[in-house]
Amino acid sequence: MEASDSEDLFPSNVSHRPWLMQLHGKTDKQEFMDPDNHNTVERKIPLLKGNLCLGCFEDWLLLADKSTKATFFLHRTLDPKLKVYLPPLRGESFEHLGNCVVSSSPTSHKCVVIFVGRGRDVILYCRPKTNVSWTKVQLSIDPQGYHTFTGQVVKFKGKIYVPHGTKVAHRVVVINEESLLKGDCSWTIIQMPYRINGWSHLVVSGQDMFLVLVSTSTLRRGTPTSCTIYRLKTSDQTWRLAESMGGRVFFLGGIQSSSIPAAQAGKQRDCIYVVNQNYRLLDGEGVYKICMQDQTVSLSLLLKRPRGWRCNLCWLMPTRVNLKSKYETLSFSHSLGTDKYEERQVNKEGKKEEKCKIDVSRPWTDMPIELVQLLLPRLNLIDCIRLPSVCKAWRSVSNYIQDAKVHPWLLYSANDSCLLRLFDPIYGKEYSIDMKWFGLVKNLMFHYSRDGWVLASKENKHLFLINPLTRESFGLPDLDHGISTTMSFSSSPTNLDCVVFVVLFADFHVMEISTWSPGANAWSKMSFDNEFGLCVPCNPVFTQGEFYCYKLNGDMLIYNPKKKTLQTLAIKAPTEITGPIEMEEIIARIMQCHLMEAWGDLLTVFRKCAKDPLSIFKLDRINMVWSEVDDVGDLTVFLNHKTSLAKSCLEKSCRNLMYLSGFADEHSKSSASYFLETNKYYPKDYYHHKEPMNCIWIEPSLAA
Repeated sequence: MEASDSEDLFPSNVSHRPWLMQLHGKTDKQEFMDPDNHNTVERKIPLLKGNLCLGCFEDWLLLADKSTKATFFLHRTLDPKLKVYLPPLRGESFEHLGNCVVSSSPTSHKCVVIFVGRGRDVILYCRPKTNVSWTKVQLSIDPQGYHTFTGQVVKFKGKIYVPHGTKVAHRVVVINEESLLKGDCSWTIIQMPYRINGWSHLVVSGQDMFLVLVSTSTLRRGTPTSCTIYRLKTSDQTWRLAESMGGRVFFLGGIQSSSIPAAQAGKQRDCIYVVNQNYRLLDGEGVYKICMQDQTVSLSLLLKRPRGWRCNLCWLMPTRVNLKSKYETLSFSHSLGTDKYEERQVNKEGKKEEKCKIDVSRPWTDMPIELVQLLLPRLNLIDCIRLPSVCKAWRSVSNYIQDAKVHPWLLYSANDSCLLRLFDPIYGKEYSIDMKWFGLVKNLMFHYSRDGWVLASKENKHLFLINPLTRESFGLPDLDHGISTTMSFSSSPTNLDCVVFVVLFADFHVMEISTWSPGANAWSKMSFDNEFGLCVPCNPVFTQGEFYCYKLNGDMLIYNPKKKTLQTLAIKAPTEITGPIEMEEIIARIMQCHLMEAWGDLLTVFRKCAKDPLSIFKLDRINMVWSEVDDVGDLTVFLNHKTSLAKSCLEKSCRNLMYLSGFADEHSKSSASYFLETNKYYPKDYYHHKEPMNCIWIEPSLAA
């Protein structure tokens, strides 16, 4: 095979933009995925058959032959003559090798290859040009063995940085490379800014090193809910919040992480592509695209995971420079109380024509107040808010807010310190809410909403109930310990019988239910043996005086706040759980669920994975079973993993429709949706769906 033959094996533009390569190992067919265009290209590459990919360093692939234990560098031209062999890894398991770093080109005599073990504090290193065996170094960073190396390793300014912890890293071990090679290894420890339920990635970008913390939904699955970037200050080895990514793009996860300028990648600047290696076990691997400028996330692609073989994912970076990115920065144009209308429109022939202008000779004051009152139920909330400003006579209209046609809006935070966004899915308009009265909302996390109020938190500890439209807020006592999995509340906190309901896990064997009501200075807590199983990330629903929430095995938990009793409802979630099955597969099968209440009925929506159809069920309380329904009549369903709502909608075009909590694509402001009548998504390609990371449906309310 000649070097030029690689152009027929790799995708044609692999040298111009990043691709994700998946080696299947047992076969000579490999997959290449474009994370933006969702293209999957399969190539037959005999030279890669039976090999694991251990790393990709500029133009070199580090491969391992599982049968012979041989490790070698192979140039990206796939020329078999361009190979650099490493000493054999005798007695070492590839599964425990972990990630590696390379000091320089494999052809250099100064090249050093360093492996940092996965799940153990072990380092292996060698010099390909001079060593005939690997040097093994056992470190005693945690003598008790509770914490070990985990995650990806990077090399930066003569030091090796590797995350350290249990299953989720909470600190970074910094190893001096020079001392390691001299046999007198020294290290220091840097604590991460805070612990997260999600992923942490180290990435070197230009002359800086960044720490990317991605929080995900409960149980570390589902879409990212927030993303924070820190820059390392090398003078004192501390993390400082990064204001920007410097116009670069990060490619995280897989075997290792990379960073290149947006122009070279041909991508939108300040975006992060991250591989979720735990993404819905039954469906395979997922790649999320996180846009830091507007704080949105989209599922870029979904990969099939081959069974019985360690699947390797590796980012292939471009080797040539594109002149400029084809993407433009997205911007938001609407603000609360103001809309921008175009004065011209384009017809099918491409000619511009003036909009029809109607000359209104009579003033609005001539319209009878009785007629204005009749129009109120057909006006949306924003139009009703503007009503008194039309003329002085209309200020006498009674109940102009209470009679407004109200439907749920999507509330989310963008990259602003004191602004929240509201998106109307039916009319496709977006508004901004000034939150200076509350303070900084950039790091405010939404958890649940009801009656116009939102249960939110700061720093995963301080809880608040806020009404963004009436500018009211209630501070709740801090949660002192445990991992919160689900939370909700029963009604507006202005009602004395309001109950805030939070499920905490002090440890794996104890479940704690905490409740709070207006006027209380502390949480009321009750502990239960964890025989019920962890709750799935579908918040509880309050109906008929009780909170309903799912267990992992599909059972329904019911908590009565007045009687303070917890029981299991003798029904099963409508999932395909048959025969012996692993717990992780049970989790995967019921993770995509939504629970809601409509007119006293309990509804649930299930989806196996992102591209599958949605199924909706209603609880038959007589026979205590879930019954699938083909349509929901005049209801409109608003789906979100934090709060889902089912409401009657006056717009006929919205009936029997499900709105997803996001936009149809990256450029339009139309809502992604699902039509129950046709069982089809809009847009039809689900991977174009773009969702704010921190968002929730809210029923706007101006009632005090």
